[in-house]
Amino acid sequence: MTGVNQWLRLIILFLVCFTIAAYGWFLLGGAKKEYIVTPQNSQYKIIDDSVQSGATTATLDISKHSVFLECDIINKAKWPFCEIAISLTNYIDKGIDLSTYHSVGIDIDYTSPLEDERVRVYLRNFDSTYANVNDPISLKFNAIEYSPGVDEGLKIFPLRNFQVLSWWIAENNIPVDKSSRQFDNISVIEIATGSYVKESYYAIRLNRLVFYGEWISESSLVKALLLLWVVTAIIIIMSERFILDKRIKHTEERSQRLRDANRLLYNKSLKFEHLACTDPLTRIRNRHTVTEWLEEITIQTKSNDIPFSMIFIDIDHFKAVNDTYGHGFGDTVLVKFAETIDKLIRRSDMFARWGGEEFVLFCPETNMSTAVEIAEEIRETIANKVWDFDREFKLTCSLGVAELVNESSDEFIQRADLALLKAKKMGRNRIEISWEHQQLR
Repeated sequence: MTGVNQWLRLIILFLVCFTIAAYGWFLLGGAKKEYIVTPQNSQYKIIDDSVQSGATTATLDISKHSVFLECDIINKAKWPFCEIAISLTNYIDKGIDLSTYHSVGIDIDYTSPLEDERVRVYLRNFDSTYANVNDPISLKFNAIEYSPGVDEGLKIFPLRNFQVLSWWIAENNIPVDKSSRQFDNISVIEIATGSYVKESYYAIRLNRLVFYGEWISESSLVKALLLLWVVTAIIIIMSERFILDKRIKHTEERSQRLRDANRLLYNKSLKFEHLACTDPLTRIRNRHTVTEWLEEITIQTKSNDIPFSMIFIDIDHFKAVNDTYGHGFGDTVLVKFAETIDKLIRRSDMFARWGGEEFVLFCPETNMSTAVEIAEEIRETIANKVWDFDREFKLTCSLGVAELVNESSDEFIQRADLALLKAKKMGRNRIEISWEHQQLR
């Protein structure tokens, strides 16, 4: 159950962190996007009252950073005007979807004979239910009028402020469900002189035209995060149900296997025997188990003339570790030390804690030279290992190696122990070898 709870806590922690990160990203503007209309991604042209037999003349100057329209309004047509028409695409029926944008920024300098005179801005939308590619007037007029002045900079308008022109609705007999503003297929943007102009000189300089939006709205983000939590909760519930069913089935099978009380007692006795043979701190074999085993293997080795070696291992300056960092940290060092060596040894080797910071490694069917190679690998690994403690820490060990000759197990142990003592006296972090009945002098 502990493993499941830890797994569940990690999932919840991930969801909390992801939710905070996603919403923080949104609040910091990560979801914002812009669509800037420039001469590089669109086409500009003049439209004036000449299509209505008017006499207005106009010129258009397109530079890298602005578009400048000059026109002389002649009061001949019924509705004299001039405008900049911006085609966003090459095809009138395949425009740009601006429905995911919420505002438009417009920077216009407007020169006219009247102070605070307004310009008209149209976002023309194509929809096949009411528009015809051969009739430009059939495109929907999403319109605003405002007074841009001169050198007043960028003005930002929410797209919800645009209104569909009533005359266009009436003239094209538009149904109610299509009479509201629409920005999902804008193919043309028009910037025109005001509704009531007089015969005079007019100029429109378009400095900047940009649409502001978000890749995902706040409400959509919240819904997506909520959906993520709900889906995760459903998956967790289903997973726990599956695990619970599996455990119930496993418990039933185990109960069936353990029906016999004698079998249960036998299993418990095996468990107690294992605990008696295991060092409670490092979880490797203890000295008591090795002593009994060593008597038997020593006799078998000498009878069959098979090589058998022993490596005594001692952690250097371990007392200083306990004195400096405390016995709790010292216990952690012993556990990590034992785990590291246990991963290096062969399956045939016997590794045990001899006592305190001393460990012993018995290597059956191993001669002295091979044992020394094993000892050197252990010494080098310990000396070079980067330990995952909560402080910088270096660790070394000293090793004594002996190969069994015609001697008892006690004499064998004593020789390896003397070799270890010599390694410590010779400066530590080294290996010393005991040859036959060599004694320390």
